[in-house]
Amino acid sequence: MTLHFSRKQLIYLVLTIVVLLGVFYLSYLLLVKPVKLKISQLENSVKTEQRLLDVISDKRSNDAPVISSTEIQKRIPVIPLVEQIVLDVQQAETLSKSRVIDMSYSESEFTLIDEILPEEQQGETSPENATENNQETNDNGTTDDPMEEGETVDPELIDGLNQITVTLHVQSPNYEELEKFLSAIEHQKRITRVNSLSFTGPPELVSVEQVAEQLVYDVTISTFYMPKYTELAEEAPKLTVPSPSNKKNPLAPGLEKKDENNQ
Repeated sequence: MTLHFSRKQLIYLVLTIVVLLGVFYLSYLLLVKPVKLKISQLENSVKTEQRLLDVISDKRSNDAPVISSTEIQKRIPVIPLVEQIVLDVQQAETLSKSRVIDMSYSESEFTLIDEILPEEQQGETSPENATENNQETNDNGTTDDPMEEGETVDPELIDGLNQITVTLHVQSPNYEELEKFLSAIEHQKRITRVNSLSFTGPPELVSVEQVAEQLVYDVTISTFYMPKYTELAEEAPKLTVPSPSNKKNPLAPGLEKKDENNQ
């Protein structure tokens, strides 16, 4: 069967095909192409962000952080800083209204044997002066045994560690001020511990006319430093030392001013 289209029908058919093609093309331009373009832009953006992230990660891994050791050296310095110990003791004096009569110190390499010796010395001390009072001090929390039973110390942690042992002969108004003095020593920024304490209690008061005697006692403290890292000595904490008063006669601070005014 043969189909015959008139000229008018052929024109309509061609126009219909052209219109359909136009509709499809416009739909592609208005709907499909913008979506593809958006997807392409997002993909490029993701690739760019990924490259930036890789660059930042590489930079962070290559740049070693620079950390100052000053804060750490406030706890354990790399140099002795004996002047700091003296200032800390003076501060404890002021806070507890005590007076240090005599002070001496020695330096030595820290070993685990040093942890055992204080216990042996406590057993050898005469019961009149030290044994009972050391027990009281432990009960009040002023002197703690640094090595508890079963506790082990990694030798690498104390390798190269030196200790400064300071022996103090102190006078305090009463037992409460003694505790304040010890507490002030142990709560300094720099790690400091009380090794031993010995004193003889004052005689018992039997009348209201008697005046309580001040406590005189001996205390041994220890602090530490790590000389194996001397290259960090420049980062050691700076000491805040009071400025000199430039007094010609420190025993009579007020007489010089009066003499100058009279002249």
